[in-house]
Amino acid sequence: MPVPTISEMFGLSGRRTVVTGAGRGIGRAIAEALAGAGAEVLVHYNTSEAAAGEVVAGIQAAGGKAWAAQADVTDPAQVNALFEQVARRWGALDILVNNSGGLIRRTKTEEMSDEELDQTLRLNINGTICPIRAAIPLLRKGASPCIVNVSSVAAHNGGGNGAVIYASAKGAILTFTRGLAKELAPEIRVNGLAPGVIYTDFHRVHTPEDALKAMAASTPLRRLGTAEDNAAAVVFLCSPGASFVTGETIEVNGGLWVA
Repeated sequence: MPVPTISEMFGLSGRRTVVTGAGRGIGRAIAEALAGAGAEVLVHYNTSEAAAGEVVAGIQAAGGKAWAAQADVTDPAQVNALFEQVARRWGALDILVNNSGGLIRRTKTEEMSDEELDQTLRLNINGTICPIRAAIPLLRKGASPCIVNVSSVAAHNGGGNGAVIYASAKGAILTFTRGLAKELAPEIRVNGLAPGVIYTDFHRVHTPEDALKAMAASTPLRRLGTAEDNAAAVVFLCSPGASFVTGETIEVNGGLWVA
């Protein structure tokens, strides 16, 4: 049997891909990495239209294929309209990366308003489930289809410091990923990504610089993660080289949390 080449194991030439929340941060790096591996990428955004346009322009300038589309991933009607665009353009889908999510603000549970509680849960849970429900019929028509859901190291350590509800929602994504992998097998692979402390706008906004330095010092690899660290893991999960991997979540946290 011939030895497979690197491109055969990890190349994604022609794979039709949707990355939610791809205008900046980890989502942007994922979209760029998948395009670099040969995939054609829909760069999804909600409010970051200009940033999403920059991502598309960068991918195209590098010789890749990309386009952008807007939707609020917590609104089923808007999500359905988004995937109707995908159906009209491609007719099928091969890869869905659910990256949309985030922390509204750091708030203690007892001080959190009903509105903020609902926003946090809807963004991180509904914002993952709604795209999946709309994408499944298209993924069933795709080539070696797969889903990657983005969780967080906070799902393991509880988040703390005003991020308990966010962490709990990310914990739900871990459970959902395992269950969905069983539900959709053998047709569609489902895996997860759990970033550690990654130096993106998320932490620039929500975490003081001295706290970030302390986190880097307490991480076994002695640094904060980058968006690109996470993007590389997603390329692997979506590649032929991961064809026997489903129901798993890759921890990209520098050893901060070890199973």
